[in-house]
Amino acid sequence: MFDQFTLQDLGNLGEFVGAVGVVFSLIYLARQMRQNTTTVRAAAFNSMTENSLRLLENVFSDPEVSEFLLRATTNPSELTPAESIRWDSYMTAVFRHFGNLVYQYRVGSLDKQMWEAYQRTLKEHLRTPAWRTWFEEHVNDFSTSLVEQVELIVRELDEEALSAGEPAPKLVRQSPLQ
Repeated sequence: MFDQFTLQDLGNLGEFVGAVGVVFSLIYLARQMRQNTTTVRAAAFNSMTENSLRLLENVFSDPEVSEFLLRATTNPSELTPAESIRWDSYMTAVFRHFGNLVYQYRVGSLDKQMWEAYQRTLKEHLRTPAWRTWFEEHVNDFSTSLVEQVELIVRELDEEALSAGEPAPKLVRQSPLQ
């Protein structure tokens, strides 16, 4: 049977076997890429979670930090100059963190379910007039994507307040943007 094969037939058979090998290699490569993508997303999510925990760690482990944040969120105008710097630093770190989360969601590293959880957290923070005021005073320090996200949440909060018959939250200090 094999003695009837011509050199051309053997060449065609070799091409066929090579093509099958390429197909299997591409399938294997696709699977590896999918696994790598999952691994990269998991690592990115882990990094985001670690950052969240770092921001919260001092709040729950140090009563002085908790008291400071309570004072800062209830009446930031009474902070000392040193405390104002501390408040600005804290808020910058928090909003940079949320800016990173917006970016990670936009590029697909953060899935919708987790993004919605972080979005709800941001919304809860923005219910506090001190948070809203601070962000409005520092809006130029952050990405357009984060600014758009915050503006969307603030509109939602204002609509919720109006539909409940409540006035929109008063800002602690008047923002220069108003």
